[in-house]
Amino acid sequence: MTDTIPPPRPPASGPLPAATAPDVTAPDVAAPGAVPGSPLAGGAAPATAVLDAPGATGPGKPAAPRQRDAFFDNAKFFTAALVVVGHVWAEYGDSVAARAAYVVLYGFHMPVFVFIAGYFSRGFMRSTEKFRSIFPTLIIPYVIFILLYRAQLILINDVSFSLRELFRPHFLMWFLIAMVFWRLSAPLWGHLRHPVLISVALSLAAGCWAFTADSTLSRTAGLLPIFVLGLTIEPRHIQWLRRSWTRWAGLTVLAAALPVAYIWEKGVVAPRMDRGFILWNKGYEDMGFGALLGSGYRLAALAFAVFLGAAFLAVIPRGHSWYTRMGTRSLYVYLLHGLIVKTFDYTGVLAEPVLHTPLGLVGVTLAAAALGVVLATAPVERFTHWAVEPKARWLLKPSHGRT
Repeated sequence: MTDTIPPPRPPASGPLPAATAPDVTAPDVAAPGAVPGSPLAGGAAPATAVLDAPGATGPGKPAAPRQRDAFFDNAKFFTAALVVVGHVWAEYGDSVAARAAYVVLYGFHMPVFVFIAGYFSRGFMRSTEKFRSIFPTLIIPYVIFILLYRAQLILINDVSFSLRELFRPHFLMWFLIAMVFWRLSAPLWGHLRHPVLISVALSLAAGCWAFTADSTLSRTAGLLPIFVLGLTIEPRHIQWLRRSWTRWAGLTVLAAALPVAYIWEKGVVAPRMDRGFILWNKGYEDMGFGALLGSGYRLAALAFAVFLGAAFLAVIPRGHSWYTRMGTRSLYVYLLHGLIVKTFDYTGVLAEPVLHTPLGLVGVTLAAAALGVVLATAPVERFTHWAVEPKARWLLKPSHGRT
């Protein structure tokens, strides 16, 4: 799921500094093939994973230049664009085709976003110094955007002001709160023998707890196994998804998922599943299920998220392209697009009958994808940097190299 100027890079023989990493989906660990503890790309581009460039170093050799991992930047770009499309498709409940596409999309796109966030949060398992970044990169942006979203509700949607509601997570703001909890828990998972299995058990049990009546806490608990999977997965398993044949397998899986979801949405073969299981925003009781059946559905949702997410990652291009750099700005797309989509929602634009036709659905989908591209551009980054990546490190005490 992305800039501050990093400290000067020391000689290869000296210790490597920890880089500043505003992108919550990609700041904290070297990608597959990278030397453990290697620095993160910074400067003009937000911090993300790095790979050793060809020509590895050895004894007596200078450090080889490192480059960003285009695969993960590409994955973040497409995932962020799909987030925009998904929030638009949510307004098309009157179309079976749109509902089917929505189910497939929500079956994997946020889990992939969370998985990538976990994969690049490994620095939190190794160093307490990383926890310094939580306040300026997650909490301060949350405060800024929750004020913007609440102001939008009051000014456009004519909602009365309530101080009690001011800081309650609204719309997509749950993700930043969840990231705080997930990253704070990161050191724990490195000490467990079977972290993914334990996190799955906690997720299933959490569906029975009363706190899941809060959608933010429900999503935090429900998607915990996906974050832990990204946090603890071995890099060689990611490399497995980059094999040439997996791309065709991934395309086949995603193509087959659409007609299956369409038949499911028709409700002819099997009853439609409550969307709370793929939105992760409800406990079992709120969806009308007991603990046993609810746990079974959640386990199935987790399995489909991993299966479809792996298929999606398998089709992601591996090399650099025109959109690769845009992937470093995925958090800009995520936080900013909601203000635009909600403006159209509150003003009734998305409810216009002309848009609820097959041609209208195609047009709105293309417009949503285009919005995702625009929000990932450099001019938008420069204009909104103060909100997405505020300069808030002055709130922290000076670092003294604690680990």
